[in-house]
Amino acid sequence: MKNFSSLSKWLRLGWKLAVLWIMPLWAAQAQSGACSGTDPGGAAAANGLYAEYFSGYFDDNPAFFSDNSNPAGLTRTEAEVNFATSSSFGNLLQVAGGSAQDPDRFSARLRGSLNIATAGSYTFYLTADDAAYLWLDNTALALPPDLNNALINNGGRHSVVTRSVTVTLAAGRHNVLILYGEDCCDNILVWEYEGPGITRQVVPNAALCTSVVPLPPAPQGISYSPASRALPTGASGSSGVPTVQDGGSPVTGFALGNSGSLPAGISIDGATGVLTAGPSVPQGTYNVAVSVSNANGTSTFSNAFQFLVTAPLPGGCGGTDPAGQPTSAGLYAEYYSGYFADDAAFFINTTPGLVRTDEQINFPNNDSFGNLLAVANGTLQDPDEFSLRLRGSLYIAMAGTYTFYLTADDGALLWLDNPALASPAVRADAAIDNGGFHPTTTKTVTLTLTAGLHNLLLLYGDNGLGNSLVLEYESAGLGIARQVVPGNLFCTSLQPAIPLTASLSYSPKVMRVLVGSSTTSGAPAVSSASPVTAYALDNAATLPAGITINATTGQVAIAATVPEDSYTLDISVRNAGGVAVFARSLTVQVIPPAPSGCSGLDGGGRPASSGLFAEYFPGYFNDDPAFFNTTAPAQSRNVQVLNFGSAASWGDLTGVAGGTAQDPDGFSARFKGRINIPVTGTYTFYLTADDGAFLWLDNAALATTPTLASALIQNGGQHPPTTVTGTVTLAAGLHDVLVLYGENISLNELKLEYASTDAGVARQLLPATGLCSSSSNAPLPVTLTRFGATTQNTVVAVSWETAQELNSAYYVVERSANGKVFEAAGKVAAAGTTQQHQRYSYLDHTPLSGLSYYRLRQVDADGTEYFSSVVAVQVAKQGAAARVVLSPNPSKGVLIASVEQEAPEAAILEILDMRGQVVYRQQLLAVASQQLPLNLTAVPVGVYIVRIRTPHGLLTQRLLLE
Repeated sequence: MKNFSSLSKWLRLGWKLAVLWIMPLWAAQAQSGACSGTDPGGAAAANGLYAEYFSGYFDDNPAFFSDNSNPAGLTRTEAEVNFATSSSFGNLLQVAGGSAQDPDRFSARLRGSLNIATAGSYTFYLTADDAAYLWLDNTALALPPDLNNALINNGGRHSVVTRSVTVTLAAGRHNVLILYGEDCCDNILVWEYEGPGITRQVVPNAALCTSVVPLPPAPQGISYSPASRALPTGASGSSGVPTVQDGGSPVTGFALGNSGSLPAGISIDGATGVLTAGPSVPQGTYNVAVSVSNANGTSTFSNAFQFLVTAPLPGGCGGTDPAGQPTSAGLYAEYYSGYFADDAAFFINTTPGLVRTDEQINFPNNDSFGNLLAVANGTLQDPDEFSLRLRGSLYIAMAGTYTFYLTADDGALLWLDNPALASPAVRADAAIDNGGFHPTTTKTVTLTLTAGLHNLLLLYGDNGLGNSLVLEYESAGLGIARQVVPGNLFCTSLQPAIPLTASLSYSPKVMRVLVGSSTTSGAPAVSSASPVTAYALDNAATLPAGITINATTGQVAIAATVPEDSYTLDISVRNAGGVAVFARSLTVQVIPPAPSGCSGLDGGGRPASSGLFAEYFPGYFNDDPAFFNTTAPAQSRNVQVLNFGSAASWGDLTGVAGGTAQDPDGFSARFKGRINIPVTGTYTFYLTADDGAFLWLDNAALATTPTLASALIQNGGQHPPTTVTGTVTLAAGLHDVLVLYGENISLNELKLEYASTDAGVARQLLPATGLCSSSSNAPLPVTLTRFGATTQNTVVAVSWETAQELNSAYYVVERSANGKVFEAAGKVAAAGTTQQHQRYSYLDHTPLSGLSYYRLRQVDADGTEYFSSVVAVQVAKQGAAARVVLSPNPSKGVLIASVEQEAPEAAILEILDMRGQVVYRQQLLAVASQQLPLNLTAVPVGVYIVRIRTPHGLLTQRLLLE
């Protein structure tokens, strides 16, 4: 049993006096009895009353029913007001708690008109559990209605109570308003009357109409779009101009309906209705009621607008939110009807029904989300079947390692940094995937983050039953205990995409470690627009346990337990933009010991080891050994055995070959070193290749340009896999070996095997344990004791000395802009054959501008060539011949060459490939400045030298075509 006030008898006396005072008014307000017009929802009028049901208990506050934040969740026509039992209302679970048979925590507003057929005295009975009120005629039209003007006041929480009043009514229609609320337990509402010729009965359907008597109304509604505004402390912001349902009469003014509960800094423009929060308004949430007046009266609407004054913006946060409004602290929140079912595209193809700013992601309970009835099913206290998209930025004050906890019922996914900007977001890129239909579940992730702002996207959906969503974090290293991520770390703007790490390289690109030993690589060279926060082995699952990477430095460690083999490493690099993966970044070769006597340096200047020294060249050598002297190698490394039996076995030939990474084409290779012959005897070598391949042994393998006639095996030409053999008698010990190979197109295969009956060796691959990566010291026809180059004003003086010479024909002084592609600068005759000390010199009057390289090419009487070491020289020309800028560089083939000359004169622009061949030539005008559009799309990708020739010298620039 519910209690009600002991003052009820005094209230009844007061109501009787009030009724006696207003009875003449009701007698004068009757209208025509026909049911016509439209109901409050705009539909044609019908018998009964227009009923609206709301979530929650109105608690004797009529403004509850004109609260913009709590619209009706259910609208229908009630034939009569006759809800005599708890189950009479039917299923109200759309708005109510409790059960379908006994709903609780709901309120109802019933509107329309009552037809009085015969003028006279009528008694009305209003029975209710809990509060109920009745208004008639003009007092029924006020928004909100005044409790003091109610014809029957049956308010408060109580058990079933009947209140009655007797009034005199004129014949015709009289406006009716009934407000009712049920807090808990029983719910009863019955409206009866009696009068002339009418015994006490429920007011019948035939006497009721869903339309009201068309009197000039006060304003009927107001709405702002958007209905809220977030702004940081110390800033000012305003609403837009509201849309008003003026009731047919122009608005005469606006006012704050709850100014007494608002800070002084919140104001309203009385003419336009624009609301403003000034910079003095303290942090907090302010729900603004707005009163709107016209000639017929004033209506007040609760929660017409909300100001959310947030904490100051985190560092660096500015700009606008996704809707174009100034940034505030918190996150930009969009709520949608329906469950997104882990499909990010749902938020692109659906329009949000509610947009607001959420200060934190902290919704631990069913009622934590607030009023979502605009988009959700369920109740005000427990919304269901809705989805949420939260966007903005997260401020990280200090770089470090952070663990995030995402708790949700049902599905929730979190993206950070660049992946948060994708539209739609990619599920595989989510930092935390807590998707699916499930009870409250927590998923975690640990990330290393840089200081600053990080884009954030969180998608959430509730399919039914409970709903919860909480985002927490912690950082043990920075002393941050696990906690809900504070609201002052969020802001509603998004940051520009941060580029991923652009490049990563190790030097050397191949790590060689003796089996049973351990080693660590150097740190990689990285190009990244933001600091690298973590390195990882992307293909760790395919590698042995002893290969690891330092997540901070990127150094790769090889343990002594790693078995003999070759391993290719894919390295992932995380920066503020996300994760980039660099395939085949490093090759690890765990090798056997070198054969006895293997010493010195290999062709790359590294200590000799097992295997052969390999160099890879772009282009097909076409059975011409001189190709390897005129073309610069693009890659070099050591290989353990010559066993390239499949297209993919060549490894990474990026920058060398055409075709694909799995099937390279258009490249050549040179393999050199020594082979260990354990027993003197006759050996047969098997060279299998597609396309051309040649094998030289001993002295023939040491020639700078070996002749085809001196090859032990000639397997030249373009052909499918073909095996050619060569038999030779070899003494025990190390023998120099040289293999030249070229692949033009289609298949690529190379295999070197041997067999010896004398040594008891069955046909097999030449083993790594029998190969040495260094060559023996070859006899040279000239003993060069000094070679150097110096600048003298605008010329370069090249000089060298020899201790002895044998059949030396001449010397060619060569120069280069990049140390790889050389051109002849001049020729000097040699002394022939002599044991005397010789001095030589040459002046280069047209040297290359800037840093350039020189070497000496000595040519024997029989045409054999030998090269000196390379020296560098810096030429600082006075009044430089020209300056050239290439844009873009690297280029896809279409670029602009901007050329400037201090002393304008005719010049020639040339583009050379890495073999020194001119692939493009153009005459330049004798002007101070010119821009030349270059279309090199027909030129193969690769590295080129752009050279400008003027009467006073040369200028070179490197160009990369991609």
